[in-house]
Amino acid sequence: MGWKEAGINGNREIPTPAMNAIAREGVKLTQFYVQPVCSPTRGCLMTGRYAWKTGTELRPTGVAKQGMLLDERTIAQALGDAGYATWMIGKWHLGEWQKAHLPRARGFDHHYGFYGALIDSFTHTRGGVLDWHRNGKPVIEEGYSSFLLADEACRLISQHDGKRPFFLYLPFNAVHGPVMAPPEYVKKYEQFGRRAQMHADLECLDIAMARVMKSLHDKGIDRETLVIYLNDNGGPGAGSNAPYRGVKSHYHEGGIRVAAAMRWAGKIPAGTTSDEMLHAVDIYPTLCGLAGANPNKGLPLDGKDAWATVASQARSPHTEIVHSLDVIRGSDWKFIEEGAHYYQWPKQPLQLYNIREDPYEEHNVAGRHPEIVAKLRERLAYHRRFARDAEPEERIPNYPPVVYGEEENRQYGESLRQKVRELKLKERPEGARAEKVAEL
Repeated sequence: MGWKEAGINGNREIPTPAMNAIAREGVKLTQFYVQPVCSPTRGCLMTGRYAWKTGTELRPTGVAKQGMLLDERTIAQALGDAGYATWMIGKWHLGEWQKAHLPRARGFDHHYGFYGALIDSFTHTRGGVLDWHRNGKPVIEEGYSSFLLADEACRLISQHDGKRPFFLYLPFNAVHGPVMAPPEYVKKYEQFGRRAQMHADLECLDIAMARVMKSLHDKGIDRETLVIYLNDNGGPGAGSNAPYRGVKSHYHEGGIRVAAAMRWAGKIPAGTTSDEMLHAVDIYPTLCGLAGANPNKGLPLDGKDAWATVASQARSPHTEIVHSLDVIRGSDWKFIEEGAHYYQWPKQPLQLYNIREDPYEEHNVAGRHPEIVAKLRERLAYHRRFARDAEPEERIPNYPPVVYGEEENRQYGESLRQKVRELKLKERPEGARAEKVAEL
C-alpha cells in the first residue's frame, strides 16, 4: 500500500474506518520507517535488528530453502519467556521450507496462514503449490484470505481464557499482488478500471481489521490492548507514495516511509501525531519494555524503546537510522552512497538530503556539504563491521512440492496432490480475477 493510498493519510476514495480509527483514537506516526521490500521489514520487526544482520535483506524466493538466520531471537520468543501467549496469523516470508525457519520454531505458540508470499487469495496457492497451514499441517479450505485471517484472530481472542496476556502478530497478504477481492466489492469500484481490484482489496483489508477490533471490544479488553498498525513497504505504483519520491524497492522516502499508528486507550493520548523518526526495529524493545520482557537476552539490538516518543511526545530515541549499508539517516541528513542499488532501484548517484527541510528529496546538496558526506560515510564504514552473511541460496529439492513446508510436504503431499490439482483448476468467483502485479 502506498503512502497516498492509506486512509490515515487522506485517501477518500476507499472507506477505511478501522485504519482511521486506530490513528484517531491514538497516535499517527508520520516518520515511521521500514525496509523497501517486505521480508527485510518483517525481519526487523521480529528481531529488533537491521536486515543486513539477520539474513533477511534479500527475500526468500518461492523456490528457496533459506530463511532468517537461526540464532536470531524473535519478539515472540522474548514475550513468550515473559509469560505471553504468542499467536501468528498471516504472512511469514522469513523461510518457507525448513522446519527450523517456520513460525512455530521461532517462538509462536499458534500459526495460521502462509509461509511465503504471492498467494492466490481464494485458492491459497502460489504457482500451484499450496501455502495455507494451521500449526504445521496443510489446510485446504474455501474463502477469501483476508476474511479467513480475521476470523482466526477473532476466534483466538474470543476463546482466550485470560490466564496470561497475548501477543498477536497479524500480517495480511492484502494489498500485495496478486491483487484480488470478492466480486461484490470489486463491483463498487468499476469506475476505477484496473484499480478496481486494488481499491476493493484495500476496503476488504479494513473490514478484516474492523472485525478484529470488534472482537477486542466484545471480549471487553479493547482498553487493555495496545494495537499497532503499520505497512511493510511503500507502494509499487508511480504516484502511489505521493508526495514522497520513490516506490517499493527504493530507499527514497516513498519506498521506506509508511503509514503507521498506535492505539491504547488511556495510555496513548487520542488524536496525537508524532513526526519523530522511528523504525520497525523499535517495535521489539518497545514491546519488551511494556511487557516486562528481557530485550537483551539475544544478539545486540538496533532498535530503541520508543514508548516515550509514542505516548508522551518525546523526541526520537535515535540519532541515526541505518537504512542499508549504503543509505543512512543521521539526524536530519540522509546520505545515499554513489552506486547504491537494490532490486528495481538502479545504481544511484551520490546524494545528500536534509529530510526535515526537504522531505520530498528534491534538492541533492551533496556537493555543498562534503563534510557531512564524509561523516556519514564513516558511519556506514563503522556499521559494515557488523554485517552478517545470509544463509546460502539453495533450491527446494524436486521443486515444485505439493505444499510448502518440508515436513508437511513429506507427510501429507501425496494425499493432497489431487486436491491441490483441483485447486489449480478451480474458477475464482466471477469478477474476482487478479490484477497482476509483478514481484519487485
